[in-house]
Amino acid sequence: MQSCRFAFAVHVMAVLASGKSDCCPSSRLAQTVNTNPVVIRRLLIELQDAGLISTFRGPHGGAVLKRKPEKVTLREIHSAVDQGNVFGTHPNEPSQECPVGKRIGKVMLRIQNRANRALERELEKMTLADVLRELRKG
Repeated sequence: MQSCRFAFAVHVMAVLASGKSDCCPSSRLAQTVNTNPVVIRRLLIELQDAGLISTFRGPHGGAVLKRKPEKVTLREIHSAVDQGNVFGTHPNEPSQECPVGKRIGKVMLRIQNRANRALERELEKMTLADVLRELRKG
């Protein structure tokens, strides 16, 4: 099952970056993402722990970006909320009797590591500002 945490986090960060107000409450962010506010609050904690946003409590509280969109890479957002791999591996140990089964785990681990590094390299090249430009294009 694929995680939507990165997509939600980029969405939230884009809302914060394009927001008209200083603070955006988690309830408003949850509305725009169309998910439960608890899901957004968990993401906000991780984004704050990563130093990407600040949050404030109280009736006028909410979240704000800590840096300009040009200074936030998609790799930073991804690392903050989704430490998973690009794809999963065998859920069960393959047969050690099979010539493929006894070696496929190591081979797939090397492939997975290369794919993860490629994803990180690509996300490092893109910023939150790039996302905002794409959103304006329609």
